[in-house]
Amino acid sequence: MRIDAAAIRKRRPLSLTSLIDVIFLLLLFFMLSSTFTRFAKVEISGGPASSSAAGNPPDVLIRVDDPAGWRVNGQTLAEEAAIAELGRLKEAGAETAVLLVRGDLTSQQLVEAVENIRRNTELNLSVAR
Repeated sequence: MRIDAAAIRKRRPLSLTSLIDVIFLLLLFFMLSSTFTRFAKVEISGGPASSSAAGNPPDVLIRVDDPAGWRVNGQTLAEEAAIAELGRLKEAGAETAVLLVRGDLTSQQLVEAVENIRRNTELNLSVAR
């Protein structure tokens, strides 16, 4: 049996150009699809279950689902005015506030309201349905 030396094909070296292109595309994909926004945790407390029966009523009631603005203790105000009112109530001695979730309030609106109240006031905030 005769083995033809010319018939044996030489293997060409593996080209790394296409591999580098694929790695670059993957790197570009992951860089563009990742997010650089840091998500913050918003603590929401609902209060103890027995607080309505034996606890003290809250000092401030807040509703943010009204399209005309926020309602602070039944008074309809724009958001900035409501925050100012909450600050005034805190200075007058209010300690606790309850944010009532009613109507078509979205989760995003609730989180924004909680963040805004916590950032601008020092009230002990609870959320109730």
